[in-house]
Amino acid sequence: SGINAEYGSSGINAEYGDRAYTKRGKAIVKDGYVWSTEDDGHKIVGDYLDSTTHTTLAKAMAACAKKTGCTGVTKTASKKYRLGKKDTAEEKTGMRPYFRGSKIVTYRLKIWTLIPGMVLTSQQKTSYKTYKKAMVACTKSSKCTGVNYVSKKYYTAQGTSLTPSSGNKCWMLGTDYTPYFTYDNTVWYYKEGYKTTGDIGFGTTSYSTRNKAMYKCARNPICNSVHYTSKKYHLRTGTKVTWKEGDNAWVYGKSTVDFTKVYLPITTGLWNPRPGYKLKNPIGKTTYSTLPKATKACMKNSACNGVHYIKKTKKYQICKGKKPIKTTGYIAYPRKYPCDGNCSASKKSKVVTIDMKYCFTVTSIEISNKHKCCSKNSGKVVVKVGKNTCSTVTMKGKTSALLVDCASGATGQKITMTFANIGDINIDEAKLVVSGSDTC
Repeated sequence: SGINAEYGSSGINAEYGDRAYTKRGKAIVKDGYVWSTEDDGHKIVGDYLDSTTHTTLAKAMAACAKKTGCTGVTKTASKKYRLGKKDTAEEKTGMRPYFRGSKIVTYRLKIWTLIPGMVLTSQQKTSYKTYKKAMVACTKSSKCTGVNYVSKKYYTAQGTSLTPSSGNKCWMLGTDYTPYFTYDNTVWYYKEGYKTTGDIGFGTTSYSTRNKAMYKCARNPICNSVHYTSKKYHLRTGTKVTWKEGDNAWVYGKSTVDFTKVYLPITTGLWNPRPGYKLKNPIGKTTYSTLPKATKACMKNSACNGVHYIKKTKKYQICKGKKPIKTTGYIAYPRKYPCDGNCSASKKSKVVTIDMKYCFTVTSIEISNKHKCCSKNSGKVVVKVGKNTCSTVTMKGKTSALLVDCASGATGQKITMTFANIGDINIDEAKLVVSGSDTC
């Protein structure tokens, strides 16, 4: 995570209440510290702290944060980082230093700078059991400047004067700060102790793990955040956060997810969301307020091949067009069909395969054989969708058609039929009853 703002690093000497401040460049907040940078072409003065070379800045900072005597990290070359032991920089072509500054806590979307051995002079009377509860109270008061820890209790405080206090400490209230990180090609802004709102309105929207929820959210244009509450991670449409102690929120940022490979199951259909695209030929003048309503209307209209969302009007239209056209201010949802609307079967040895290309839950399969065939086949036929067995049927002699009921609702991208004795089976046509899925 990082903060893209000028943030002067400071060194603090608790003895006699003296303080020294050193102005540097932009800063990074990581591993409980503020790390200030110098311009390229510099390094931390002198020899390195140890002989270890780290392959990433994150690994080097994590190591420095744990080591006594480490003053920062120098990038010596591509994928090479060394720990330093001095507080100043010197010129060195091709290098860049990152100085370890004050120890901090990030909470309530603020930076709180830890000052050990000192407390803010104007301490308030009310005590709190945890530093987080004290910090919540502090952010609600325009006069509060920090939190003191005195005699195992926490207090809000005012003013900027510091007093030496052996065994105690304080956290000075600093600038606004939202931690962020990248997961699954997507930037997420972490809001500890906050919640977001807004139901997605279709599909599975609650998950047991944060990463699963983030993966699904990043592939749904309607989803703008993940909200943790009641031991579950929920997909949300909203980005506005409100305080709720014990909850957490992650707000969606920039993403490089490839939407050409994303498919959403909505109202039994399967749809390919394409942000920044529209579809041609809207059908009629009717608009829809939600995606499920639009897709439901599309599936009832034989001329409809997809829907698109107009950001300006916040409405959906059903469309005849199949191919998304790049257009700012729209999100296209072309419908996807099994085998792109033309299912055929391929035969290899005793196995007949139908490649649906996309993920579907299959409820029934009807296959027809070509004329002048099928007098030699017999025995059982095991029908699978993906790795799931749909049904096992028995064939006896000449069969012009085979109807398989997948009552269990097997899900997958390919249908396979394994014949005990395939004989002269020659598939002419395949009809499928399916619903879209995202569980393959």
